[in-house]
Amino acid sequence: MTELLDNIRLSLADPQARHAMLVHFPIAFSVLAIPFTFALPLLYRRRAIAYRLLLATTIFATGVIAWQSGEAGEAAEPLARANLGETGIALLEEHHDDGERVPLLLTAIAAMILVSAIPRPLIRSGAGILAFALTLATVVWTMHVADQGGRLVYWFGAVDPGQPEAIVDPD
Repeated sequence: MTELLDNIRLSLADPQARHAMLVHFPIAFSVLAIPFTFALPLLYRRRAIAYRLLLATTIFATGVIAWQSGEAGEAAEPLARANLGETGIALLEEHHDDGERVPLLLTAIAAMILVSAIPRPLIRSGAGILAFALTLATVVWTMHVADQGGRLVYWFGAVDPGQPEAIVDPD
């Protein structure tokens, strides 16, 4: 058990490893949130307030984790740049810019969930539908950013500065 905790501690100290560890949670949770936000317009009882508060808190916490992942990625950027050519650096900058939107989208979903707690049927339903639509948009956007990160790692070798740059440019 001590070895496991030491490995986690060492991974959290390395920006690249921390980014890789944290980035997968927002990806997975944004997909898992789809059925939970789909149910929002259908829930109208008082018990649904606890559901909404728990869901909004969880999605907001996921946004905080996504933000922390971005901070770790930003700290790891100099290490990644060391092994990237022009195409890889352009993709890295695009990945960075696009990734900054993920925590904002998750925060917007959490806000719409809270608005859906207003007991007026039109507001509740409209905010619930908007939260669901934002969840779908966030999943699509997060997959786009994840694809960029995957290309950086697997096509350009951004993870290991000692690894030679990809010989064949996939673009």
